[in-house]
Amino acid sequence: MSAIRRAIRDPGPVSAEADARRLSQEGRQGADDAGNLCDQLPGLLFCLDAEGRVDRIWGAGFADAPDLRPGHPLTSGFAQPQAIALEAACDLARRKGVASLCLSSDPGNAPWLQCDLAALPGKGLAGRLSDLRPGLEREQALVKALQDAEARSAGKSRFLANLSHELRTPLNAIMGFADTMRQGVLGPLPDRYRGYADLIHESGELLLELISDVLDMARVEAERFDLNLEVFDVREAASAVIRLVRGQVERAGLEFVAPDLRERIEVRADRRALKQMSLNLISNAIKATPPGGRVAFGLAREGEDLVLVVEDTGCGVAEADLARLGRPFEQAGSPDQKAAGAGLGLSLVKALCDLHGGEMTLSSREGQGTRVSLRLPIVVRDQVQPELDLT
Repeated sequence: MSAIRRAIRDPGPVSAEADARRLSQEGRQGADDAGNLCDQLPGLLFCLDAEGRVDRIWGAGFADAPDLRPGHPLTSGFAQPQAIALEAACDLARRKGVASLCLSSDPGNAPWLQCDLAALPGKGLAGRLSDLRPGLEREQALVKALQDAEARSAGKSRFLANLSHELRTPLNAIMGFADTMRQGVLGPLPDRYRGYADLIHESGELLLELISDVLDMARVEAERFDLNLEVFDVREAASAVIRLVRGQVERAGLEFVAPDLRERIEVRADRRALKQMSLNLISNAIKATPPGGRVAFGLAREGEDLVLVVEDTGCGVAEADLARLGRPFEQAGSPDQKAAGAGLGLSLVKALCDLHGGEMTLSSREGQGTRVSLRLPIVVRDQVQPELDLT
């Protein structure tokens, strides 16, 4: 037993020498494995000694790669302007620890070769040469694709704007003649034909509203929608909106809750845009609410913000559809509800709200209703005007 213990404490020179050879062999094998792995990497990896000469090279290389040779200075594979820049980068890496620069093959050309350097113990350097051209080509392709998409979008917006403008002229004539027949200017009409004239006029109003939304949306997308800002009492716009929608609410068999208009709230905004936002939200609420339901329209001042809210007790919107709403031509709900519009109303509201620097918030629960809130920083402080007669 004592001999065994002595052997364990002192393995002897043969055993120690064998262990050293084994560890050395494992170290060489590990270095070879690491070198083989580095040889598969894109670009060129290299080490420089303290004199700036290339010690070792790894990497898969790339087209037009500089000619790096072990034992030669790193700069020997480059033209003079590039060599000067590389010398400066190496000096910087020795002083600061790291350095990086981009080089071009000829003066005036875009840089396509990147060199990254890092300091090693003993004033040596480790570096990597990378080919930037594939990335630059991808970037240029993406830029061109973006420019093409923007050009197509601008062309679509111009087409919609021109089409909407051309449609208005015959539509106004149709509505004008329908109104003439309704009023019996050229003589009385049978009741049946008067009903047809009413239907023509009502359909013309709906179509004109749709055309106006398309035209405004096209102008917004083309960045040609200019706000006509003015200071006015918001109750004027609200009262006009209430008068316009009250008949529509009654025909739909809904309860309508109007805002409290006793407080004067002066705003600096586009009057027509503010009316349009309110009308579009209320119209959407009416379309989404079955007979017997309720649509509420609210206005309130919170500091320098005007908060405009439209809430209904309609079918609501599924949570999966909420993210889509607010984008042009996106709709949610049943097929009948989708057929009642083109999906522009809410997107136009959001666009006009954004132009005023405001924020639109949409919340809904399927089967319980929807609430849309606009917070617009348009309230004017310290404006004193006479009370408005809304009777």
